[in-house]
Amino acid sequence: MDAAQNMVTSMSLGVLKEPRGFIRILQVILAIFAFATTCSVSTSVKFKVSCANSTQQEVTVPFSYPFDLHKVSFQVSTCEGGSGKQDMKFESGSVSSSQFFVAVGVLAFLYSLAAIVLYVFFDDLYRKENKIIIGDFVVTAVFALFWLISSAAWADGLSDVKYNTDPKTGIFPSSTACKPPTDNTCTTLRYGDFSSLNVSIIFGFLNMVVWGGNIWFLYKETPWFKGDSSSNYNPDSQMPQGSMGGSPTQPSAT
Repeated sequence: MDAAQNMVTSMSLGVLKEPRGFIRILQVILAIFAFATTCSVSTSVKFKVSCANSTQQEVTVPFSYPFDLHKVSFQVSTCEGGSGKQDMKFESGSVSSSQFFVAVGVLAFLYSLAAIVLYVFFDDLYRKENKIIIGDFVVTAVFALFWLISSAAWADGLSDVKYNTDPKTGIFPSSTACKPPTDNTCTTLRYGDFSSLNVSIIFGFLNMVVWGGNIWFLYKETPWFKGDSSSNYNPDSQMPQGSMGGSPTQPSAT
């Protein structure tokens, strides 16, 4: 009970008005948007195969995070009489890049929350311990780099997902019924909805900018910056003896 009261009395909400505290709140919000717009996506593509023998088939293929498209299987008519079906899968997915991006987002969210708790309840300890200040600075720089790498990787991975789930590029060329030359007709009825995933990439690079900008404000808290700013030049210390004001003393004539 006493420990809880001490924590309440030691709260320093004013730090949240400083750049390092306010930016941490912004980082929490942006990290949530980044990984939520990625791992909550579930969509599908739909296409139709019209065979030359007048039979038709509509196929709907759902897929979702983590976009392990190798495990997404579906059947397409072979248009070779009867009810022949061809078992098909997407050529490739984007599991590693999507999971890496979400992992960075979740870890950034947790670290930002921990930093806010540190700033609010243990601000005196933070300002006294140079190791904590330097550690906060280094971790923030690492996260800024991770946001850059993961966002770039996920942008490339999303391009692969779009390409491989597009029936014209990822399904029809491998389908017996749609592979030219053929008298069959294969038509795309619906493409996957990637609007949320496009937004996730925007949030990823926005996180990179915010975390990178926060490096400067945390650097100002480090002893490296304070050591440079405290070394002031005193011109009086460089003046020769006897020149502290007025003209130098002249020797008396004998």
